[in-house]
Formats: sequence, structure tokens, C-alpha cells
Amino acid sequence: MSEPLVSVCIGAYNRKDYVRECVDSALAQTWPNKEIVVVDDASTDGTREILQSYGAAIRLILRKENSGICPITRNQAARAARGEFVAFLDSDDVWRPEKLAKQVAFMQAHPDVPLCHTLCNVIDERSQVLGVRHGAGVVPPTGMIFERLLDHCWITISTVLARRTLFDAVGWFCEDEATGIIGEDQDFFLRVARAHPIGLVEEILAGYRKTPAGISRNRWKVTPESQTFNEILIERRHVWEGVVPRRRVVRAHSRACIANAEHWRGRGASLRALYFCWRGLRHEPANLRLWQETGRTLYRTVVPARGPAASSP
Repeated sequence: MSEPLVSVCIGAYNRKDYVRECVDSALAQTWPNKEIVVVDDASTDGTREILQSYGAAIRLILRKENSGICPITRNQAARAARGEFVAFLDSDDVWRPEKLAKQVAFMQAHPDVPLCHTLCNVIDERSQVLGVRHGAGVVPPTGMIFERLLDHCWITISTVLARRTLFDAVGWFCEDEATGIIGEDQDFFLRVARAHPIGLVEEILAGYRKTPAGISRNRWKVTPESQTFNEILIERRHVWEGVVPRRRVVRAHSRACIANAEHWRGRGASLRALYFCWRGLRHEPANLRLWQETGRTLYRTVVPARGPAASSP
């Protein structure tokens, strides 16, 4: 078998505590024919200086102004890639040394698959393993998985290896501000899954970092609590039209709203839970589960307030 060039694409912004471990894990790959393309998004915390210290070991692209959302730098790195295969690695995540070699072997054995991913651990700020993403023993679906991706994003971007030609077929990561902040990964994977099978190397080959500031205060990672990705997707008809009916996308949004409402109700944030119920009912007013969740949340809100007042002196 030949040894095709693999381009590792990293976008970095203010990740001085993690970026060296990230880049080192890319350089340590046993796959010999690789290039590391890093786009620094105008970092101000010393990240840029760390990246510059690698010299010719990486291809470093320095942005003069911060882009505000990660898909812009991810696309910039991918467009600069020279490889037959493109891999993505977020600047706070890490790889095991054999990741690329095992994925290239998988792709060479499955020429019909344009994108594959791997299992990954969830790690903390000290790189200690917290668990397996999606749950221990849970195997993400493979093949034609468009509908499964509507309900849950089974693919972690730092585990992805894709053929460079895939971008000619489906386009780049969405740079619209709303989608780019909360759902550019899932949006891209859905566009791939419209007409292509998704492959999986069923081994833990990466570490996805989760820190106290992981859903961060910077604009790269922040998730607006006012929307779910599925609500945005309802209006992005080109992603799902011709594959599933609109009602299937709306139902995925309703499920996400119910999950968010249950989450916030369980933490005593009733108004926030009710807000998600409302966002779901706007698109699917006849959804019984949304009304049931609304009722449970209202009950939790009203009953505790009535309790003391209702007791007799």
C-alpha cells in the first residue's frame, strides 16, 4: 500500500495550557507521511508564541484578527491542506500515536467511505480520563446514518479523517454565525451523510477535553441557551430536503427541547425549562410530551410556593 499524505488541521485560539500537548500528539503519530497545519486565530495568551516555537515542524498560519467562530479557522486550515486525507484536531484535544495509521488503513480498505471516525475518551484539564464519550460500551452507528445524526451527533470532530475530495462534494464547514457557534460539526456530518456512508474505527484513539470552562466564555465554544441546533436546521432545508420530511427534523428539535427542559427542571431552573418547552411547541404545538414536560415544570414551580401558605396556623 502507498503512504498518502495526511494533513492534520488544527485551529487554535487562547489554548496555551493545552496546545503543546495537542500539537505534540499530532507530531507523534506513527503515520510517517503527514503535515501539521495550524491556524492561530489571533491568540493573546501566549498560544501564538508556543506555536511559533515549533518552527518548520508545523505549517503555521497567523490570523491578524480573531474570527469569532471556530469553523472559519478550521476551513482555512483545510483549504491550505495538501494531503489526500484531512484530519481535524481541536487545539485542546489529543491523539494516541497510532490514530492516523489505523484510520488510513481503514480508508484504504473501504474506498467507498469518504469519512471515518474513532471512539474517544473524555479527559479533564489534567488529561485524566473521565470516561468514554457517548458512554462505555456504546458503539456509534455506521453506514447510512443521516436520521441517527439528526437526534445525536455521534461523531467527535477530533476523531475525524476525511478524503480531501469530500469537500468538493459537500462543501466546507458552515460559517454562518448561528450554525458556526453551536452546530457546524453536526451540520457538516449531516451533509456528508445525505449520500455517503460513515465509517468507524472501533477503538479509543483520541481524548476529547472537557474542562470547567469547556463550554467557554469565548465565542468559539459558547452554546446559546435560546436555541438548539435542530431549530436552526429546520430552516436549513438544503441539508435535509429530499432525505427526510420536515416533520422528522421538527421532531428531532422537540426531543432536544424536552431534554433541555428536563435538564434545567432537574436543576431548579424552571423558567429556563419552560423556555425550552415554548421553543419546542412553537414548531410542534401538538407534541404531547412537550405539554407533559410543561405541566411537570409548572407543577414544580407552583406547588412549593403554595405549600407553606396552604398549611393551617
